[in-house]
Amino acid sequence: MSKRSVVWQHFIVVMDDAKKVECKLCKQRFAYHSSTTNMTYHLKTAHPQYSTSASTASSGLTQTTLDQNSPISEKREREITDGIVDFIALDMRPVNLIEGVGFKDMMKILEPGYTVPKRETVMHALTAKYETTKEKVLESIKNSQAVSFTTDMWTSLRMESYMTVTAHFITEAWGLQCLVLETKQMEENHTAATIAQRLGEVADKYEIPGCKRVAVVHDNAANMILCADILGRDEKWAGVKGIRCAGHTLQLCINATLNQDPICRTVVAARLLVAHFKKRTKARKGLKEKQKEQKVVEHVLIQDVSMRWNSSQTMLARLIEQRWPVTAVLSDPNYTGENERNLDLTPAQWNMAEDISNVLKPIVTLTELQSEEENASLSATIPMLANLKRRHLAPVEDDSPTTKSLKTRLVEESDNRWQLKDRLFESSIYVQAAVVDPRFKLLSFLDDAKRDVAYINVSQLADRLSAEGDRDSSTPTDEEVPAPKRKKTDKEREIDMLMCGDEGEKEFPGDSKKEVKYYLQDRTKVDAGPLAWWGKNEDRYPRLARAAKYLLSIPATSTPSERIFSKAGFIFNKTRSCLLPENVDKLVFLSHNLKRLGK
Repeated sequence: MSKRSVVWQHFIVVMDDAKKVECKLCKQRFAYHSSTTNMTYHLKTAHPQYSTSASTASSGLTQTTLDQNSPISEKREREITDGIVDFIALDMRPVNLIEGVGFKDMMKILEPGYTVPKRETVMHALTAKYETTKEKVLESIKNSQAVSFTTDMWTSLRMESYMTVTAHFITEAWGLQCLVLETKQMEENHTAATIAQRLGEVADKYEIPGCKRVAVVHDNAANMILCADILGRDEKWAGVKGIRCAGHTLQLCINATLNQDPICRTVVAARLLVAHFKKRTKARKGLKEKQKEQKVVEHVLIQDVSMRWNSSQTMLARLIEQRWPVTAVLSDPNYTGENERNLDLTPAQWNMAEDISNVLKPIVTLTELQSEEENASLSATIPMLANLKRRHLAPVEDDSPTTKSLKTRLVEESDNRWQLKDRLFESSIYVQAAVVDPRFKLLSFLDDAKRDVAYINVSQLADRLSAEGDRDSSTPTDEEVPAPKRKKTDKEREIDMLMCGDEGEKEFPGDSKKEVKYYLQDRTKVDAGPLAWWGKNEDRYPRLARAAKYLLSIPATSTPSERIFSKAGFIFNKTRSCLLPENVDKLVFLSHNLKRLGK
């Protein structure tokens, strides 16, 4: 058998079958009938790095023939192009990435027969995917019962201002959905009226009726507070509620507490100490050495940032963890100059820093819980604040003066900013949301009279939403005529009668007060959160379930919008800062929504 072709460098004849050959590189086997064509093609497609040497005159193949790209089907070409579009959208990559030499070389290796399309072609495909995804968003919102909004502003490298709007609602399967609606350049001044107008345009664009518009969650900026007031008086928004972001509000409570003297001086001293280690290479090297000597975990110090929630507590906690290595570095002349040794905190300040960190730690946990996108977190805001006040912020006998001062001020700030002592507090949307959360429905933080008012308010909301739902479903269009229900046989009705559990006795159509009564008596466990509970019990409390979808759609923080514009910074880096505003909108929209709606 002649083996003059160099392809035999990468193939061997199978020992027990002379009519088959095996690739040495990947162990794949092929039929062999005296021709090396199959082997040559395999090298070209599967191992192109070896194909350039696999050509001899005797095989009848020239080097040029082997280097020609094998054609691929139109279907395969579309699949690859769609994959590139998804890659650009999901990872927020610049479209001009496809024009790079490295990208083209990589594609030549992965699929030699594929020709990378022009930038215009990919941009056209991105636009088509944007339109398709937008239709999915419209359909999802159409099928929802209630929609809440978050919005925030961000600025590009070109100092262009953008406003991102997100929608939050509960799906038919009781999943919490968060979708980007629009990211649009704000060329006008950021007045309350301008923002309110923009929000109205976005809600109208997605055909969200006023009865579905529940709340707008925003930061504590004056223009956003006034914007919510303007929308609340607009008939098209049906009295929508303005919700101040719980994360921002908690941070304002913390800031006011830390501004007390001498607490503020301790925080400033800690900030200067951390800054010294951040700026001095020798100090950082010394810290590593002392950490190893003292067998302390080798963590770097953390600098607090005014715009980052909870960063002061994080800074103090890390500094306390590294207290003795830090002190050792500051007292070692090999790492610290004479004039820098006074940066160390005094014993009283170290004790105060520890008190501050311990008091603030549960509040950090509360903020993190409130910011989780997958939780219906507004319902938990007031109950968790009440637990915080009762169990953590309540003064105890052995509290230090610093701890007492911190606790007192935090309670005062939270009472004022959430209006916890307001005479109409039990009618607030926070309390109503807690009622439809089975974890907190007993409202242990209220007295009996206020609890009754809260339950009445929720039953009235359930009646109103049910009436609106019945009105909408009573006039189906020609395209949406409901299919007639099949009547059950006598046998099926008998089986239903025999199989029904206790829940069968608790059917009370048309009476929300009775639903609330039995709901409050229900002791069904809440194992996987309020939404999962309602998914299993919606049929038992149909009217109250409408109120639950309405109230649990409201996020406690504006974090979703803030995370989106943080990601948008990836789009607006220095290599792509000239993106047109409409393309920014498409990329932010696709990056967020494709992950939630599927490609």
